[in-house]
Amino acid sequence: MVVYRTGIQYAEQAKDKKYEKLKYSDIDCQAFVELVLKDIGVRKDNGAAYNWKGSNDIARNACSWIGTKEDAIRLFGCIPPGAWAFIWEDKTGKEKERGYYDGKGNYSHIGIYVGSNTVRDSTRYKDSSGNYVRDGVADRNISAFNRIGLAKMLDFDANVTYNEHDKIMSIIAEIRNKLTELEGVIS
Repeated sequence: MVVYRTGIQYAEQAKDKKYEKLKYSDIDCQAFVELVLKDIGVRKDNGAAYNWKGSNDIARNACSWIGTKEDAIRLFGCIPPGAWAFIWEDKTGKEKERGYYDGKGNYSHIGIYVGSNTVRDSTRYKDSSGNYVRDGVADRNISAFNRIGLAKMLDFDANVTYNEHDKIMSIIAEIRNKLTELEGVIS
């Protein structure tokens, strides 16, 4: 049975705090986007969970649309919540290392856009001293990503428009920030 879910449902699930316990060695960027799909009940027609070969495979085979952030804003009014955010490199040799000979460049990383200029992803990197400053699932600013893709298996024609959703999420984020500020003043 095919279950239809919206991009907004996917984005909301990606924000679940349970994922923050996962280290990059447990779940890489591709596995994270697959796990969130699985957790909202989205599977292949045969009932199996999605299992792509990496972010290049996802960009080439699982997107109904792919373009720049600016393209997404121009076409949809904003970056739709639940869209995939990619780091894309125009390196026409890197994709060949991964078995792609189509000249579309290298999609080296993927995350889930959750609204309010935020992408949820799984990654690991160190500071100049060699200490991990990030290891696993967390939030990152959309500015680190340069391509947006809409997943074929999600519905991006939700009743709530993307702009309305982003406005609501921005207001909620502002309220949370003010509450945090007030907690600091009261303490």
